[in-house]
Amino acid sequence: MRLPRITLRQRQRLLHVVFYLLLPFALFAQSTDTSPFPKTETYALQAKTNGQAYRIFVSLPESYRENDTTKYPVLYLLDGNPFFLLLQSMQHFFATGEELQEMIVVGIGYPVKGVLESMPLRTRDYTPTADTGFDHMIDQDLKLPIPTTSGGAAVFVNTLKQEIFPLVEKRYRTAGARGFAGHSFGALFGAYVLFHEPQLFSNYLLSSVSIPWDHNEMLQEEQQYFNKGNRNLKAHVFMSVGSKEMADMPALMRQLAASMRAHQYQGLQLHEQVLENETHTSAVTTAFNQGLRVLYGKVKTD
Repeated sequence: MRLPRITLRQRQRLLHVVFYLLLPFALFAQSTDTSPFPKTETYALQAKTNGQAYRIFVSLPESYRENDTTKYPVLYLLDGNPFFLLLQSMQHFFATGEELQEMIVVGIGYPVKGVLESMPLRTRDYTPTADTGFDHMIDQDLKLPIPTTSGGAAVFVNTLKQEIFPLVEKRYRTAGARGFAGHSFGALFGAYVLFHEPQLFSNYLLSSVSIPWDHNEMLQEEQQYFNKGNRNLKAHVFMSVGSKEMADMPALMRQLAASMRAHQYQGLQLHEQVLENETHTSAVTTAFNQGLRVLYGKVKTD
């Protein structure tokens, strides 16, 4: 029998994060049929790369016209079930006030009834390495079936490149630059892409990166990227964490940011923020607010 790779204390803390991240956002898991924005479309995708069914939410700019030739940047958002309507509403409001450029927002979710049901799926897709202890926790403590083990980020990258990007870019008029947004495990996946295939996205909005995953794996990933001789990292990155998250989260984010700055990557624009009085749950709204304006704003922000 393989022993869990996380301690009991870590397990309890991770459970706390899981419940307090997902449950408050259950209200956002409704169909976009009731969206106040008419230019919202939903697709069912059965991926061939991993056999997983996905639900793809697409929000078009107010000015988008079928007979026009204007192209728009695309922002891809993970955890589309809880976060798509949140980010869509925020982006639309800022664009209406001319504080943000118009864009296409694509939420990547799953065909689940409740947000908590997506936990095994997002754990598999968003994590870069396998952690049997966390898999055991989902199975035994949350009583959720595990379709496969964690550590499927590399496969999910192929799902994006081979199936999700083509679906969007064939159907809509998209500009060349893609953007990424994710929170928690979603941001962990974004950081993984940044250090493995950074060219996939130009802008990275990383909210509360789960750096503690698998003994701070992402700190090692960044160091390995540098050790391989990489001196270029052409990306605009906004990275944030709540000041009231788990005690080590703010320090770990600062450590990752400091390492990236010390390596002096050419082409990297990095903004990091500790969001005062924000928890792992509440930080996502502030991170989206700040990150959108830093990465896509028409009005200069610090």
